[in-house]
Amino acid sequence: MTLRHALAVAGLALLLTALGGGAPVWRPLPAAPIPGRIVASAVWTGSRMLVWGGTRQGRERSDGAAYDPVTRTWRRLPDAPAGTEGGYGAAAWTPEGMVVFAANSPDGPVGTAVYDLQANRWRSLPAGPLGIRESYASVWTGTELLVVGGNSGDALAKPTGALLDPRTGAWRVPRTLAALPGLMPSGAVWTGTRALVAGLLRNRTPVLLSFDPRTNALRRTALPEAGLALVGWTGSRALFTRSTTPTAPPALLLYDPAAGTWAHAAAAPCAPPASGYSQSVWAGGRFVAACGTNRLQVYRPRTNRWRILAAGPSPLNRLSWGANVWTGTTLISWSGTVKKPFNPMPAVGASIVLGR
Repeated sequence: MTLRHALAVAGLALLLTALGGGAPVWRPLPAAPIPGRIVASAVWTGSRMLVWGGTRQGRERSDGAAYDPVTRTWRRLPDAPAGTEGGYGAAAWTPEGMVVFAANSPDGPVGTAVYDLQANRWRSLPAGPLGIRESYASVWTGTELLVVGGNSGDALAKPTGALLDPRTGAWRVPRTLAALPGLMPSGAVWTGTRALVAGLLRNRTPVLLSFDPRTNALRRTALPEAGLALVGWTGSRALFTRSTTPTAPPALLLYDPAAGTWAHAAAAPCAPPASGYSQSVWAGGRFVAACGTNRLQVYRPRTNRWRILAAGPSPLNRLSWGANVWTGTTLISWSGTVKKPFNPMPAVGASIVLGR
């Protein structure tokens, strides 16, 4: 992001907060040039939200669009190279551009590519050693894209993980990851030095993996219970959500890997919509979740407190499996599906300024 664009983004955030009287409110996005979808990949480039891939009415997508929150304009992306398509893909913003890996179980295809925002073109990369799979997790380590876990059909996929250098297109499978007997992940985060990946091993044992890509060292820590999803890193602790019913208030736990200690977060103040269709997002050191049909509840681990925002109806309150990014000041959410017959996927979205 250029300094000029950064100042424009910050100025826009302050202006929108002022217009809302100091209280954050949702602002609808302009119409997108691509149809709505679920489980699309989304990244923040520093100046644009890139949305790519996903699934619409059972069809895997290879198209995408870029959204500029300063000018409030969309631009359609060229389609990704043949064989690179689908939902639940791994994606990250890197010095090379947006790198994506999509491997669609049970029939494929498997594809990897990098999108250059400035040149507005894709570059194909080798598909790699992971093969067909779904439900995998991924993190960007600063130099490589780590893709780990997942299943292919009824079995956990092997090898369990691999790393991709988008600059050279080279894949590698560290011996420590190859030795894992499969993993069904429930989230992954990057701490700055290590990847933390939570999930279930082949024997259904809940585990938290700590992987150092520099040394390939892998450490296993037993999770206290199954059903914990890893959603965020505070700078010193990992934030987990505990599995509950779709209409129950979110339950959060915090883990300090340095001390090896667990703590329960303060109880959430309210439940999501009764429809069961809503979303939660880790956004700039805070956890944001739907509160009923037209409010948000925001948890800050630093203070262990929740705050309720009367922000109005939004994609977080009525849609599931949408595309969400955090810009540093603003949460942007686009598309997903609503709870109606045939699960419509509207191409609508909104943004809200939450500050730093």
